[in-house]
Amino acid sequence: MPIPSASPLVKFTVSVLVFAAIVSGWATFQHYRATSVTLPDADHADDGCMLWFVGSSSIHRWTDLEKDMTPWSVHNRGINSATLTDIIPRFANINVRKEGRPRAIIVYAGENDIANGVPVRTVIRQLATLLDQRTRLMGDVPVLLLSMKPSPGRAANLPQQVLFNRAAQGLISHAQQVHYVDITTPLLTDGKLGDNYQPDSVHMNPQGYRIWAKAVRARLHAVLPAATLARCAPSG
Repeated sequence: MPIPSASPLVKFTVSVLVFAAIVSGWATFQHYRATSVTLPDADHADDGCMLWFVGSSSIHRWTDLEKDMTPWSVHNRGINSATLTDIIPRFANINVRKEGRPRAIIVYAGENDIANGVPVRTVIRQLATLLDQRTRLMGDVPVLLLSMKPSPGRAANLPQQVLFNRAAQGLISHAQQVHYVDITTPLLTDGKLGDNYQPDSVHMNPQGYRIWAKAVRARLHAVLPAATLARCAPSG
C-alpha cells in the first residue's frame, strides 16, 4: 500500500486545516467538564516514571504494553472503539492531584473518527482541544502524538489519514512540548504494509506493537531530560 506524496493541493489543504484549528480558538474547556467520568486506570500512584498511553482501541488492545515499555511505569488509558469525542470529556476530568503527573503522555486517536466519516478538519480541531486540555491541566507535560497508521482493513481511509498526519504536524508546530512520532514508516516494507496486523486487518499484532514501542522509546530519549531517562529507563 504505497503512501501518496504531498501535492501542492494537499499542502494548501493542510495549511488551511491548521489555520482553521488555530484561529477558530480552542473549544471551551469547561464544556467538557460536565461529566464526572475520566479515563480508565484512574487509581494509581505517581512513582516519578509514569507514562500515560491515551487513545482508542489501538492503545486499549496493547496488551503487552508493560513488557514492551519496561522499565517505564506505563498506564494503559485507552478506550476500546473510542473517538476523540469520547476521549476529550474524560481527559477534561483528570484529577492531577489524585492521578499524578506523568513524565509524558503518548496519544493515538482520530482513526475511528475518520473511519466514521468525520472530516479531517474537524478531527484536527478536536486534537487541538485535547492538547489545550493538557496545557490547562498539566502545563507542559510532553505529549508524543503517534501518526495515524495505515491498515489493510481501512485502505479506503488512507488519503484522509495522510492528510491528518500532515495537518497534525502543522498543528503541533504551534504547540508547546508536543512531539510527532512516525509509526507509519516503520510499518512499511518497500512502501507496502508488513505482517504487523491482527486478523481484523486494523489493529496491531505483537510484532506491530513492538515497532510502535521502538519508535516511542526513541522519541522519549530525544525529548525528555537526561535526568529523567537516567532514573526511569537506565538501560535504554
